[in-house]
Amino acid sequence: MKRKLLLILGFFFCLAITARATHQRAAEITYTWLGGNAYEFTLTCYTYTPSLAGLQRDSLLMQWGDGSESYVPRVVLQNLGDDYTLNVYKQVHNYSSSGTYTISMEDANRNYGVINVPNSVMVPMHIETELVINPFLGYNNSVQLLNAPVDKGCVGKLYLHNPSAYDPDGDSLSYKLVTCKGQDGIEIAGYTLPQASQSFEIDPITGELRWDVPLMKGEYNVAIMVEEWRHGVKIGSVVRDMQILILNCDNDLPQIYCDDPYCIVAGEQLGFSISASDPNGDNVTLTASGAPFEVAVSPAVLNPESAYGLQPEMEFLWNTVYAHIRNTPYQVVIHAKDDDMPVSLTNVKTVTINVMAPKVKNFAADLHGHDVALSWSAYPCPNAVALLIYRKAGCDGYVPDECETGIREGYQLIATLNNVSSTSYTDSNLSQGVEYEYRILARFPDGALSIVSDAACVELKNDSPLMTHVSNDSIDLVSGHVLTCWVKPKEIDDQYVAPFNYTLTRILDGATSIVYEGADTSFLDTNLDLAAATTLLYKVQMRDANQQPMGESATASAVMLTANGTFSEARLSWMETVPWLVDSTQIFKEVGNHFVRIASVTSFAYTDPDVESDATYRYYVRTFGHYTLEGIMRPLVNYSAIKMVRIGHEEPTEEFSYKLPNVFTPNGDGFNEVFEPIVTGIDLIVSAKTVIFNRWGNILWDTDDPLIHWDGKNKLTKMDCPPGTYFYVTEITYMGETGEEHQRFQGSITIVR
Repeated sequence: MKRKLLLILGFFFCLAITARATHQRAAEITYTWLGGNAYEFTLTCYTYTPSLAGLQRDSLLMQWGDGSESYVPRVVLQNLGDDYTLNVYKQVHNYSSSGTYTISMEDANRNYGVINVPNSVMVPMHIETELVINPFLGYNNSVQLLNAPVDKGCVGKLYLHNPSAYDPDGDSLSYKLVTCKGQDGIEIAGYTLPQASQSFEIDPITGELRWDVPLMKGEYNVAIMVEEWRHGVKIGSVVRDMQILILNCDNDLPQIYCDDPYCIVAGEQLGFSISASDPNGDNVTLTASGAPFEVAVSPAVLNPESAYGLQPEMEFLWNTVYAHIRNTPYQVVIHAKDDDMPVSLTNVKTVTINVMAPKVKNFAADLHGHDVALSWSAYPCPNAVALLIYRKAGCDGYVPDECETGIREGYQLIATLNNVSSTSYTDSNLSQGVEYEYRILARFPDGALSIVSDAACVELKNDSPLMTHVSNDSIDLVSGHVLTCWVKPKEIDDQYVAPFNYTLTRILDGATSIVYEGADTSFLDTNLDLAAATTLLYKVQMRDANQQPMGESATASAVMLTANGTFSEARLSWMETVPWLVDSTQIFKEVGNHFVRIASVTSFAYTDPDVESDATYRYYVRTFGHYTLEGIMRPLVNYSAIKMVRIGHEEPTEEFSYKLPNVFTPNGDGFNEVFEPIVTGIDLIVSAKTVIFNRWGNILWDTDDPLIHWDGKNKLTKMDCPPGTYFYVTEITYMGETGEEHQRFQGSITIVR
């Protein structure tokens, strides 16, 4: 009797376990923006076909992230074969306000015996999707995962999977593996990634999951997070929790033959061939998915749509249009699946396609005195939002690489033309005696840049004096006296009568004064200490024997060095606003009773870690530069003042706080000039990202500096932003008590001038 009772109890226990083992093999939640704060959500589940639980799940409970929940009805039930059934659930949900919402679904339980999920039959499947509603970033549609998670693998054979994520908004995507979650959204205790002889990893750019190679047969669960980024700010994410079946089988992956990557100028046609074969002689089914097939206007086509056979072939054809221009590349995921038994294997290959905006044509520069008149043909792309004009001293006339867009380093943005139908621009008040190179390109709503134009070069006449030195006196650096030098022009009009005279003007912290008049071309300014100056500039005017003005130089600043100390390092930065090119800088540090060179850099900052706490150090820098004009001495060497740094004696506090103000006053009075946080524990910050917008959602400034230091200027135009209210999003990662922690700040900042 006792044995019968045990058997009966065991029978009912098995029934209970079977009832709770839900059949769920994979799932994800995606959404589509309908307008306002309304979104249509789609829950896609892949279930084990023989399980009766699947038929019973005609609705599933969704948590909307705003404190509400509801049952979502099933609208699709489709047998995919190979024991996989597709279940699709849809429902519209309205949110009351902007914010970040985590939408989730939890279904009990997972299958029995999942190798990398301890006691899996008792563990629910929990999936989450993040929705960010932020009108300043723009409303968002989630990614759509076009490739079903139905691929199986063999022990000892490479396994590949790509979710083929498509973003309707063209946002940048990144991929990473995350821990599978169970009850109440908690990461599953004891969960591990599947064991591999070499590696188990996902490509963060293409999304290709690569298992090299499985060691043991069985069922495994993994979770892939696809994150969306807009202007460097995370705007949403989707997690796919999927099951992988590994069996004992002797099969090899089919091979895919196709070139990669491709670059195409919008408006041109892209065509290429795709083929496949199988090393075991199996027939292969060849298909493809990806964003080019999903775009609303002029989508790509395959001929045929799928191919089958020992050596299947298809042609990819895409008539690109200007609407296809975007900042991120398109991806085509090619699938080749053999028909081997008992397990058919699928190989995937990701082809990257960059659709580039065409360059501005017929770009030319004409010299008119000290002004340059630029002209070009009307730009053909109606979806461009601005034309950007760049300039640099010197002309190398580089030709961009085949897939290169944007502009290389070394150019200064001098104008942003929001009227993209413009065909001319005049650059005024240029430094004479310098050769300039100009370029123009177009910008698009998502930040995409066109191919850069051909170079247009001009050289201004050398008919005015040129400043060459504004330097701390190298013979007596401690004094802070400033040595100024200049050269007379090479091209002097016959109307001017020698001898020539010069007037040197000093602009010290905004105060202007004449410090020298005479025929010499150098002057040692002893009436100041460079170390005490905040800003210091000079310019020189030239007159002939009849006191007739002959022109004046561009202003040139001293090398203004700033030095600060933490408890573990000295941080140096410097600024030099000069008409010549600055090539490099040497950093000097006092060691004993003399200065020694410790570094040479091409940037304008340096950090010295070789310091001791509670000590004082002295530094100066020496810059090297040149004019493009022949006949002027090279290099032009200038020295900064000597600056002292005090190194702290206490380590930073373990406490961390980060507060942002709501107003600042960049009006030049020296107080509250920049937008920056009030921070304790700055050394705990691992990374930071700040983006600042105007009320129309246009980005004005972005930075990775955790202290932000926004001076109220538009980063592209370099012009002051008008008084008013602007909006920011700041995301920081810092070391907390349990490791890396993340914090997001979002709000408004008002400029008062």
